Amino acid sequence: MGIKELFSAIFTLLFRYRKFWRDLKEAAPEAEFNVLKDYAAPVIAIVQIAKFPLIGQPRPAMIFAIANFLIDIAALYLMMGGAAYLLSRERSERIKAGMVTIFCYSMTPVWIFELFYFTGSWSWLFAFLALSYALVIAKNGLAVMLDFEVAVPVNILRNTALFVVTVNTSVFLLIRAVMRLFNF
Repeated sequence: MGIKELFSAIFTLLFRYRKFWRDLKEAAPEAEFNVLKDYAAPVIAIVQIAKFPLIGQPRPAMIFAIANFLIDIAALYLMMGGAAYLLSRERSERIKAGMVTIFCYSMTPVWIFELFYFTGSWSWLFAFLALSYALVIAKNGLAVMLDFEVAVPVNILRNTALFVVTVNTSVFLLIRAVMRLFNF
């Protein structure tokens, strides 16, 4: 995925997510496209690079960006694994691949709003808004991509959403702790 396609996907996902999920479902799957490697990792890396001017000190900014990148990737893997466990009754490969796609795309607002974590006490508000919007995008993605409106009980979706909120809250607190460590 080129840089133009990446920014186009980010824009469409953030501002027209229903259209994004419909287009993604209708598109023919590419054999060489890995959503984790070709979309999630570049988006996280771009956000980390965008933090350099906010921090202003090259060496601490680089160490903070690397630590934050690893935290975000670990959280993404944790959320995908937890969702796969909660949806263990549905053991088809289509659902497992769909969960990876849905999580990689729906976490985009959370990653982008990490730029606003430097706002002091307002950072909680930005984290809450980003996570709420990510849950809306993920719910729509589940409904469109995996046809989940009828097939999965509500309590499984509720438990998955609670797990995602818990993991993202922990990530927020961990990032804030790393920021304190570097005195940002």
